[in-house]
Amino acid sequence: MQPIVQTQQGPVQGFTEEGVHKFLGLPYAAPPVGDLRWRPPVPPAGWTDVRQATEFGPICPQTAGAVFRTRAARESEDCLYLNVWTGTVDTGARRPVMVWIHGGGYLGGGGCEDGTDGTHLASLGVTLVSVNYRLGAFGYLAHPGLGSNFGVQDQIAALRWVRENIEGFGGDPDRVTVFGQSAGGHSVRTLLGAPSAAGLFQRAILQSGGSERFTFDPKRPNENTHEASRTLVERLGGGGADALRQVPTRTVKELSHQLSGVIPKKGRVHTPAKLTWMPVTDGGILPTDADSRPLAPVPLLLGHTRNESRYFIKPGMLPYNRLLLWILTRALAGPRARAVRAELTARGGPVYDRFDRVYTAAVFAEPLLATAERLLTTGHDVHCYRFDRVSPGAATSGFRAQHTAELRYLFGTLTPDGYDDEDRRIATWIQRQWIAFARDGAPEDRAHWPRYDRDGRIAVIDTALGPGRLDDDPVVSLLHSRRTGAARDPEFPGLGPEHSRL
Repeated sequence: MQPIVQTQQGPVQGFTEEGVHKFLGLPYAAPPVGDLRWRPPVPPAGWTDVRQATEFGPICPQTAGAVFRTRAARESEDCLYLNVWTGTVDTGARRPVMVWIHGGGYLGGGGCEDGTDGTHLASLGVTLVSVNYRLGAFGYLAHPGLGSNFGVQDQIAALRWVRENIEGFGGDPDRVTVFGQSAGGHSVRTLLGAPSAAGLFQRAILQSGGSERFTFDPKRPNENTHEASRTLVERLGGGGADALRQVPTRTVKELSHQLSGVIPKKGRVHTPAKLTWMPVTDGGILPTDADSRPLAPVPLLLGHTRNESRYFIKPGMLPYNRLLLWILTRALAGPRARAVRAELTARGGPVYDRFDRVYTAAVFAEPLLATAERLLTTGHDVHCYRFDRVSPGAATSGFRAQHTAELRYLFGTLTPDGYDDEDRRIATWIQRQWIAFARDGAPEDRAHWPRYDRDGRIAVIDTALGPGRLDDDPVVSLLHSRRTGAARDPEFPGLGPEHSRL
């Protein structure tokens, strides 16, 4: 007998594999199509017959961003579906719940990617939920005639669905952890500051995203998104809301990609600072001071990978040379550029490794350090990590511990090729820590993973587990001193904001 669960909307029937019950393609909101395009999500219609939940729902139309293979049969604006993996449908089980928000630059991906399948984590004692949400201009257009933050509102609607229904899937609605990586981590950061998300989760994990604003980005908050939104509406004819909601999906999708900021100008490299489709502080869903106000008072787990940038500036992608490195350090370090270059030279190594080091420090490590230091002043219970493990396959390819490298370890989806027994051992340790955090609000291995405090200790996840610091790289410290307001480098006495972007 296949498992059946009664939800608020009606009964759903999943299937069982490897001892895990799977319910795929459950609607948590009505299809945001036609008149519901660029509107807040509304509850889905109910049903009386048993609904089959054996196939992933469609993912949002997209052209870039998915990290792993998506298993949805198609793309559609009708994309507001979630999936549940659980070892039990006993309503009294009250297992910790983990809600996964996928990354992809707010441009691609879905809750159906094979690398983040929920089967293994569910077999270890949690009820796992993965969520689709609107992407690109479909989810993050910000225009006075249409609204904004639709993707954020989708995520909040999914969390409400979890609160109302997850007990039937063996989960505890009062012990929900929201976790995500990259844009998913940034989404978690956004939810921590959204008043309407308050109380919908009790713990949060931010992986490689969601830290302070980049010190090298001179633009005002939301400027990229508002500018792209105005341009998109103009190119769609500039009509009223009703007319804009009738524009073909393909037209919106193509313009969304063109205006996304993922295509760098000639001679430049892409950084996440250039992405356009992002949450905005609209004064409604997100308060205007959301970037600076205290985050929701829940335990937090934050971290990044050692070689984040190799996902964005891949080995061999550009003619990495000293001139490009000079330009890169000027853009990312500004008044600290000379000191950063001196440190890179002193450490030595290939030019590409220096690109990786300064890019990762500026875009991921230093902003995370700034967030961790700010959280010390707000009384949050915080644990931080850095993922350093380089699998045999990643060593061969040169990608090392790149952005997304930890995900297959976390979800137990390591492939037979490219990984070894040491990787599987590390994966088991990571899974235990994340699950313990979801269950108790702290990692299990306190000896190797202390609470972040004035000593600045973090867990370094590698072959030999050990303590470390977010600022153990002098480049991170130099960039952090720029944020804290030290003097300009005399090499660039006239350096202005127009020169400090990539």
